[in-house]
Amino acid sequence: MADALTLLPATQSGSVAGSSPGRGAREGPRRALVVGASGLLGENLCRRIAATPGWHLTTLSRRPPTIGGGGHVALDLRARDDCLAHARAFADVTHVFFCARELSRGYGISVDANGEMLVNLLDALAEGAPSLAHVQLMHGLKWYGTHVGPVGLPARESDPAHADSSFYRRQQEELMRRSVRAGWSWSTIRPHFLCAFATGSPSNLVLMLGTYASVLRELGEDLWFPGSEAAFDAVTGCVDIDLVTSAMLWAASSRNCADNAFNIGNGDFFRWRDLWPKIAAAFGMRPGPVRPTDLPRFMADKGPAWDRIVACRGLRPLPFAGMADWHFAHNNVFGLGWDVVPSLVKAHRFGFHEVVDTEEMFARLFARYRAERILP
Repeated sequence: MADALTLLPATQSGSVAGSSPGRGAREGPRRALVVGASGLLGENLCRRIAATPGWHLTTLSRRPPTIGGGGHVALDLRARDDCLAHARAFADVTHVFFCARELSRGYGISVDANGEMLVNLLDALAEGAPSLAHVQLMHGLKWYGTHVGPVGLPARESDPAHADSSFYRRQQEELMRRSVRAGWSWSTIRPHFLCAFATGSPSNLVLMLGTYASVLRELGEDLWFPGSEAAFDAVTGCVDIDLVTSAMLWAASSRNCADNAFNIGNGDFFRWRDLWPKIAAAFGMRPGPVRPTDLPRFMADKGPAWDRIVACRGLRPLPFAGMADWHFAHNNVFGLGWDVVPSLVKAHRFGFHEVVDTEEMFARLFARYRAERILP
């Protein structure tokens, strides 16, 4: 590393509620810069910020988001010179929420590309954002290596980064080095399986499940589980996106949360074996057996089946290719044959107490997709 800095575990910095103010604490109006504002998380975060008193919004993405604010910066973070040329657009920014990520075909994630995107933005902020108080990264449980194999349970924020922690370690180390020099604080949020009402997102668990169930029903089949027996029995969890965006604002603005990482989840956990009959019932189906399947290959020719569903049920004509990323579903959802259980104790101790019942969440989101004529 270029700087002589010891990177302490996240729980060794910051303090519990009632302590002295954290670094980067700011009173008065806050100007949020949401990076990746047109994505699944970014748009939902923009919606929350726009509705929260005391916050003002600036958005940054390659394509305009549906939620506007005080201004939009159309920018490709991979273009370093372009980032620096836009530095003055960040003059009033106090809080940055970095929700952007670079994905390639098949849900491939480049460590180098995602690291460079953050560096380019931080360089522009160093030049053009004198009021910057806090920078937050949206990460996930890949920090612990949950995508590679079994990890210690529960996974705690003080656990070191896994050797294959995607781009998370590189980004967090960069953030920590910069914050020491610049005086602003940082935080990272680590959820698992975002659940939301949205379209066009490769990792939207709810729409993926609904599309998969609808196609099998159209084919006259039961709702069989496409992963392994081990994945069917593994303990896992997910998180409502409204809870995530609430946690993001909490961690970025609470004095005691400075320089900390937080696992965020609904507060309950499940096995697919127990939840699967309820998902089947939501679509008027019978739960089927475990049938390990190459899901991207199986779904590759199901476009015509989806078109029949759209025509017969009067759905909005959304293209089948944009309904779900089946590589994500195959590898990250149904491909994990081990327990994934993060500890949520730290967030509770620091003052975040919101919870969501996962079964009720799925029922509510499926109902909304139907009301909006996206799922049958």
